[in-house]
Amino acid sequence: MTAINLIAPQRKISDGFCVWLTGLPAAGKTTIAKALQTELEKRGRVVTMLDGDGAMRQVLSTGLGFTKDDRDLNVRRAGFLAGEVVRHGGAVICALVSPYADARGFVRRMIDTAFVEVYVQTPLHVCEKRDPKGLYCRARAGELEHMTGIHDPYEESDPHVLNLQIDGERPVEKNVCVIATYLENRGLLERVSNPAALMIGRYQPWHDGHRALFMQALEMEGYVVIGVRETYGLSDKNPFTFAEVKARIEESLSAFVGSFEIRRLPNITNIVYGRDVGYRITRVGLGPEIEGISATQIRSTLNVIGKPYGVEWKDQVRLSS
Repeated sequence: MTAINLIAPQRKISDGFCVWLTGLPAAGKTTIAKALQTELEKRGRVVTMLDGDGAMRQVLSTGLGFTKDDRDLNVRRAGFLAGEVVRHGGAVICALVSPYADARGFVRRMIDTAFVEVYVQTPLHVCEKRDPKGLYCRARAGELEHMTGIHDPYEESDPHVLNLQIDGERPVEKNVCVIATYLENRGLLERVSNPAALMIGRYQPWHDGHRALFMQALEMEGYVVIGVRETYGLSDKNPFTFAEVKARIEESLSAFVGSFEIRRLPNITNIVYGRDVGYRITRVGLGPEIEGISATQIRSTLNVIGKPYGVEWKDQVRLSS
């Protein structure tokens, strides 16, 4: 059965992803999540953290208890919020016990291929020994009900569905490395070692000249970062949002998925550099026919063609996308 993205059924998720850390209380989920957040931020990602002991229980699920129904509702709430972050291209880490497989499956179906379930497998006796909040001790003394691992079960996922199982007793750094490597292999996280060429432009609109430049950059380095200057709304010449520009580029380069990424940049109007340290700046000659293509020319031509019909150039581009 094909998984359905309930957040936006028609949208292809590409840039965003969700790492869902699940396991017994005191398995080490939050510790791993914080270390993973640091690693992702070092790589330039903006990361949203949804911790079962933090934002979820303290803000979004304050009225919920720990029965199965309440736990499942807490997980679904976290999943919906995570899905919204992913839908907008963000990275989100969720660290929740989430003990029931059906609730985790619900979230997986919502977020689809951008969902990465990581089971932090830590033996119960190790979790009890850690017990930083004294929850296991209270549960054993009869002071706490619905304690996962004592009163209520933890349901492991089908191994054919689970993305990763990591050892909660292993050093945190090694677990973070395992998760980051998995994300790289899935194409959800760029590899830090990849050489890359950088293109910067407004792309209002993206055209065949830009595509030709991309092909040259790809041949040179094997990977291209396309930086889109944020100029939306600054003038009539900048009508397209970052999302619209991004979608047009992705459509144009659909045959090269995995060989490029698109990043939103500030409105950079000057590039200043000193010594060439580990990089070079290359002026690519594409020939007069390709170099003659310009966004200004496209806008002027479309504007003239569209005037008799009352269709502005920017609307013509949207219709042809």
